[in-house]
Amino acid sequence: MKLSTAFITAIAVHTAAGAAVNTDGALSNEEIIATILENPHLVPPTTYRMLQAKSSDLQKRQDAPATKSVAPKSTVPDVQDEPAKAWKDAKRRKVRYGPYRIPPTSEKNFASEYMNIKGMADTFAIGAKKPCDGECTILGLVGDIEYADGKPASNSQGAWFHHAVLLNTGPQVLDGNCGTSKIDNMFMSGNERSMNGYSLPNAKIKSGYRIHKDDSFVLTTELMNMQDKEQWVWLTISYEYLDGHQPDYKDGRMLWMSIGPIGIRCGGAAVKSPWGPSNLTLAQQPKLDVFSEHSLPWVAPRDGWILATGGHMHDGGVNLQVFHNDKLICTSTPTYAHDGHGMGGMRKRQIKGGEKSNDDIDHIKKQEGCNFLEGRPMKKGDTLYIAANYDFKRFPGMKNKKGELDEVMGISGSVVAY
Repeated sequence: MKLSTAFITAIAVHTAAGAAVNTDGALSNEEIIATILENPHLVPPTTYRMLQAKSSDLQKRQDAPATKSVAPKSTVPDVQDEPAKAWKDAKRRKVRYGPYRIPPTSEKNFASEYMNIKGMADTFAIGAKKPCDGECTILGLVGDIEYADGKPASNSQGAWFHHAVLLNTGPQVLDGNCGTSKIDNMFMSGNERSMNGYSLPNAKIKSGYRIHKDDSFVLTTELMNMQDKEQWVWLTISYEYLDGHQPDYKDGRMLWMSIGPIGIRCGGAAVKSPWGPSNLTLAQQPKLDVFSEHSLPWVAPRDGWILATGGHMHDGGVNLQVFHNDKLICTSTPTYAHDGHGMGGMRKRQIKGGEKSNDDIDHIKKQEGCNFLEGRPMKKGDTLYIAANYDFKRFPGMKNKKGELDEVMGISGSVVAY
């Protein structure tokens, strides 16, 4: 079942913490939203602010003006089976979600009025289609957006794939970061449209993300229009997977680490940073031109292996460093170009904000990570953290409509196997 943002405002999102779940162990729709509100690390900050606002007095605000337009008809199948591209023995299934209306930049809606972002549209769907009906093991997946005819929706046409987040929930699901909820952030992607994996095709260690028959997907999207003309797009996620449970495969998970005062905090806001005060405001805007910002250390809950890691930043970023037990194991350095996307890599990106064109500066074009084909051993109690290094004197950053430096991100997605 899909829930529109308008419908979300009508359901009880203020479920008490610790409320009983369904008798089968699955979360109800109301409990899913309440759990996300209680665990901000499950979704990007902008998505969280949208859900938070819509569950408060701001929920009475009209989400978007009435429109008589309807989505164009599409004859493209919702499910398409394709040859595998990364894992030769896997199946590949492309699932189409939508359609999604992206408003024109002049339209006043929730995003423009509450978050000062023009041409933005958020959606939230519970019960999004899975790649398999029963059990399967996902090896990797990649997101994209396209038009009704199946052709890619590109930046040159004004369609901006800001981000999509895929959450998994079910009786046997546990949050991979903090282990405190039955919801797991299993996938985030956006404008760079690159493959996210739970294993490496050439690694000695076999791993994958197990999907159970009674799991349910929650899909959130944030899509942006750079033109003053509405657009209709479909989100696609292409899954490479193996049928059924694979007993000889280790449990592959994505570990997220992020910087700033609203970064991932297992244990809640009461947890203090060992690095001192943040260099960012609550809106993630820089306080200084040159700084290094750290994430909170993550503590491994059990023995395992680190298979891959990398950094994802906004314009102005010099590099993102990943530390294992205080030892530097990866330096992820962005490459700048004048035709770059201005994005933060695989999980976050910087957008052309407000009334500033930001066309006079170089933007991040790509940012590579590090792979460990042999697997880097990780013991229970080991720590991982990141340091995002910014220098706006060296690399000018994006500016908002006020002429201020816009929000920045430092995020790492690390593939770990247990």
